[in-house]
Amino acid sequence: MRRLTAWVAALAVAVLSAACERTPETATVAPPAAPVVVYVAFEDDAAVRRQLERYTDATGVPVIVRRGVATDIVDDIIENTVIPAADILMTQSVTGVWRAAEEGALRPVASELVVARTPSWTRDADKLWAATGFTAAAIITGAKNEVDDATTFAVLAEPRFKGELCLSSSDLQINRALIVMLIDELGVRPAEIVVRGWLQNLAVPVFTSEEQVLEAIHAGTCNIGIASASVAAQSGLLVHVPQPAAVEIDGIGIGRHAHNPDGALALVEWLIAELPASTFDSIDTAGQKNVGVIAWYQRDAALLAERARYR
Repeated sequence: MRRLTAWVAALAVAVLSAACERTPETATVAPPAAPVVVYVAFEDDAAVRRQLERYTDATGVPVIVRRGVATDIVDDIIENTVIPAADILMTQSVTGVWRAAEEGALRPVASELVVARTPSWTRDADKLWAATGFTAAAIITGAKNEVDDATTFAVLAEPRFKGELCLSSSDLQINRALIVMLIDELGVRPAEIVVRGWLQNLAVPVFTSEEQVLEAIHAGTCNIGIASASVAAQSGLLVHVPQPAAVEIDGIGIGRHAHNPDGALALVEWLIAELPASTFDSIDTAGQKNVGVIAWYQRDAALLAERARYR
């Protein structure tokens, strides 16, 4: 009996010793995802911030957002003076992302998904930027005041529309894009004649915002206006987008000095994949110029508006 007790005690000691010597198992914990640093050159970036928050919720990848004056952000990224470095640049106009690309501040977006989901006219030929959204200039008329032959922007300069037209400021990007389209199609001088004709046909002085144009049409102050199709979409007014369209985009590119280029590419692809399949269907791609032309003629458009006194 004593031998059995001693043997049991020895066995217990051996088991206890083995347990103490065994290396404890450690749970495998994935390292936290590297954040993506996004510089947003938007006047109002609330919608963009919500979209980036959804990305973090969906993927677990944190996104650090930096914002400021649009032109300053682009300048700083070109000069590589931003801290932290920009993984992504997002702009509310093609001009900013185009300029960053021209100055060598962006790297190619090597993505088959981006090519497949966006028309060629919405992205850079060298894959340095692409569109995450767009709007087109449109002719807006009241539901009870449809003007059947107001089908082109140039027609609105004709004297028969005197006292019927409302416009918003030439400082708005969509109006600059429209002037660029006229310059590209007609030449500088004929485009200026069209713009001067618009001003002669105004029902009231130029408004500061597109929303005011829509309100004036609703009120019967003017019969016709020019505004972004996206702004007018829910207005209850008639919206006509002449083709080829005068288009402005929200642009995106990956920074040349990005610390997290793989994370940046994943975010770009997610944003593009989130676009509805019908996003660009309202534009006739066959006759559409690449939106980069807006940046190319931006200064010409500004000078034309100044000469015509289109404020």
